[in-house]
Amino acid sequence: MTLSKLILAITTILFVGCTIHSIFYIGFKKRTILYWILLPLFFAAMCAACLIENLAGMWVAIEATTLLSAPLICYHYTAESLEAMWKYLIICSIGIGLALFGTLLFMNGWYIPGFVFVLAGYGTKMGLAPFHTWLPDAHSEAPGPVSAFLSGALLNCSFLAITRFRDLLPEEHIVFADNAILALGLFSLFIAAVFIVRQTDYKRLLAYSSIEHMGLIAIMYSLHADDFIFQSHIAAHSLTKMMLFLVAGNLLLAYGTRNIASVHGLGRTMKLHAALWMLGILFICGMPPSALFFTEIGLVCSAPIWVASVVMVLLFVVFAGMSKVAIGMIFGQGDKLHSAEAKPISWTLSIVPVLALVVHFLVFAILFLCCFYA
Repeated sequence: MTLSKLILAITTILFVGCTIHSIFYIGFKKRTILYWILLPLFFAAMCAACLIENLAGMWVAIEATTLLSAPLICYHYTAESLEAMWKYLIICSIGIGLALFGTLLFMNGWYIPGFVFVLAGYGTKMGLAPFHTWLPDAHSEAPGPVSAFLSGALLNCSFLAITRFRDLLPEEHIVFADNAILALGLFSLFIAAVFIVRQTDYKRLLAYSSIEHMGLIAIMYSLHADDFIFQSHIAAHSLTKMMLFLVAGNLLLAYGTRNIASVHGLGRTMKLHAALWMLGILFICGMPPSALFFTEIGLVCSAPIWVASVVMVLLFVVFAGMSKVAIGMIFGQGDKLHSAEAKPISWTLSIVPVLALVVHFLVFAILFLCCFYA
């Protein structure tokens, strides 16, 4: 399957899942009219970015995703969500502007400077460090289904744009492009590891995890990883991150806070969500039986020794940071100073996260059989 078809399929699956979840999470009220108008338009813009092969047309589609998704980030109409929306608009607009300038250079034969601007521009929208600064705020302030859609679909579409320019480069410039993508991938993984271990907000924790996996995807692509392993990583990350953001949104509904220290004892009060949260964290960290276990092992085994060593160390740091948070939230006792009572939420909010987990198991089974019979 080509990368564009894969990302289109993933985007469609996530749209269906996030739409179904939004019915239970957002509902149909007067104040949600704009949400239900913009969500399918946002999806349509991402589909257009996947389907349009013309570089200028693709740029228009990705710019449209920025304009259509910004009000969704500000759905809660708080000061923090308003700040996150403007930060998203300003930073991503600057990035898209750089991508446009790079596209013009590229189309006129200035391949190296053109690709540099394109990588910086679309890398901003993809969440690659050091252009990632909008992502933690936007992902943490948006409603759960929107965060899931941003992380699991939009970042992939932006990555697709980078690959299209790289594939059009003359042969003599390929090494430069791959090294540049590798450098940003490693830096993104490093930044994610640093901020994950000190995180106090569980939705921002997931946002930095998205930066981590965009870095891993960039590293895999730059090192010409096996297409099946590479595409499986993209699919598994998107499914798992959708599940985690939807669960995080449910926890926010129940506890009314994103503060990690205030959410504890999930294993007693919200058993199903505790299981989903623990499994999701383990899966996104690449622990078996996660499909990401096979893809990350494939990366480490095929990468140069220095790249493999750096990746393994940083992945261990990420695992330590995220597992500590998950264990504390599920089994922790909390204290009087940091405490929030869980309010009951509808069981229907668990439907899509459970289905996403089942689909992830299917991806794992396919990878296991492929590796076993290889």
